[in-house]
Amino acid sequence: MPAADGPFRGYQRRMKHMHSVRRHRRFCASLLTCVLLTASLPGLAASTTLKLGSRGTAVLQLQQALIALGYDTKGADGKFGKGTEQAVKAYQQANGLTADGKAGVKTLAQLYAVNSGVSSGTASSGNYTATNPNTLQSGDSGSKVTQLQNALKLLGFYTGGVDGKFGSGTRAAVIQFQRANGLTADGLAGTKTQQLLYSQVNSGISGDNSSSSSSSSSSSASGFTRTLRKGYTGTDVISVQQKLKDLGFYTGSVDGVYGTGSMAAVKAFQRQNGLTADGLVGSRTHAVLMSATSGSTSNSGSGNSSSDSSSDQTYAEGTLSYGSTGSEVKKMQQALKALGYNVSADGSYGALTQMAVTQFQKRNGLTADGVAGSATLKLLYSGSAKEADPSDNIPTIDDSTGKANGPSVSSVKLLHWYNDVKPSLKNGNKLIVFDPATNLQWTLKVYSLGRHCDSEPLTETDTQIMYKAFGNKNTWTPKPVYVQLPSGVWTLASTHNVPHLSGSISNNGFDGHLCVHFLRDMDECQKNDPNYGVQNQNAIRKKWKELTGITVN
Repeated sequence: MPAADGPFRGYQRRMKHMHSVRRHRRFCASLLTCVLLTASLPGLAASTTLKLGSRGTAVLQLQQALIALGYDTKGADGKFGKGTEQAVKAYQQANGLTADGKAGVKTLAQLYAVNSGVSSGTASSGNYTATNPNTLQSGDSGSKVTQLQNALKLLGFYTGGVDGKFGSGTRAAVIQFQRANGLTADGLAGTKTQQLLYSQVNSGISGDNSSSSSSSSSSSASGFTRTLRKGYTGTDVISVQQKLKDLGFYTGSVDGVYGTGSMAAVKAFQRQNGLTADGLVGSRTHAVLMSATSGSTSNSGSGNSSSDSSSDQTYAEGTLSYGSTGSEVKKMQQALKALGYNVSADGSYGALTQMAVTQFQKRNGLTADGVAGSATLKLLYSGSAKEADPSDNIPTIDDSTGKANGPSVSSVKLLHWYNDVKPSLKNGNKLIVFDPATNLQWTLKVYSLGRHCDSEPLTETDTQIMYKAFGNKNTWTPKPVYVQLPSGVWTLASTHNVPHLSGSISNNGFDGHLCVHFLRDMDECQKNDPNYGVQNQNAIRKKWKELTGITVN
């Protein structure tokens, strides 16, 4: 036995040595990667971990990077406080890192990679890549979804949390991106959608739609390095704020924080200069802004001047009031909308616009007469006006308007969406909605049909009645309602009142569409619409049990 065991033990020793060598090589490779990543981080030494109590430029850079991705650090001041710690934890949780609130090498490497256009888990090419671009859809989860969400967030289409879960918010962002780029708006992130998305991130596409090399080079030469958007901080923000202040568009503090006031000032400047009023400072906006002279603004490079930024501001159309129409009305509506007031930018000064102007005046200490005179318009375009208060920016109507008896409880059925409801509907159909909690009734128009029914309030009055039913506030919280189908049959459903994405009715005071959910099989809903869809199904089932005592699985 000893003689036979000798060669085998020798083999064991060799194999053990080989495994040891391999482990050592893997360790060295990991260490080298870590060192290389650390060396590339701005202003950060290899041994540095930023944590509660840390101070300095490295902390400021950390805060700026987190803010750029939508994480609230409670300020960018170079001081690592509780707000920064919570933001770091949130980022770590969303990206599969140890959520200890300490920004070590691994956290910082991934964070700065994302901000420079590199997704977590991609090769070190410096770009987002559509690795294995299989179709991503509702219900999917994992690193690919995280990458998708980060890219959509960087381009301004996604405002939710980066959690690696493809829910309704991610789907809505994908649809918005697809519509903006002429793709089939199906909410599925397939190869074509992903490739275009990541190519735009890599090219640093801006809100000005300027991506040519000549534009880029000229922008770089003029000091433009990145598209500025709400939440950004830095010296480039200070430069923009100061220029806007010099031109009379901005009256806030020049603090290097791109907040609501800065965005409103940028929009006002863009409107006066024939630019897309999106509040983003891209290469084109930056170039026009920095070339503008005090006391005058250019109009699409035509050389026409405007006194809109001067202290003795005048308006081409004079006082705007109920019944006014045209470009000046639309411009005013866009400015109100940017500040959060409930108004449709259709160029028609109707009842909803009048109420929005009144609310703006009340909020800003002006005479609340619903008439947009020079004082109201000057403050509106100043960049320093107060945003709408969510509690008072919804129109009110007479108490009797919309009141109805509604159907008897015994006549309300529980119809299945796919089997009973959807086959009987088509785009353009009208639905009567009755809210048993308030006895209010309004009419919706069918916009599109999918896993639920996308609809729009038929008229401005319908919008106002609906808002009243929801307590004069916008909310995604599902509300059980009775819906009368074109056949005359009433069925139980669930809905909300938040306008989103697109719609087809321009003068109903509702900018987009809403969703009406009907009964669906819960297992199908959990698979295809696991977040908001399930919430609505639970609301329907709860209400049905309340009405009939019957539990629906």
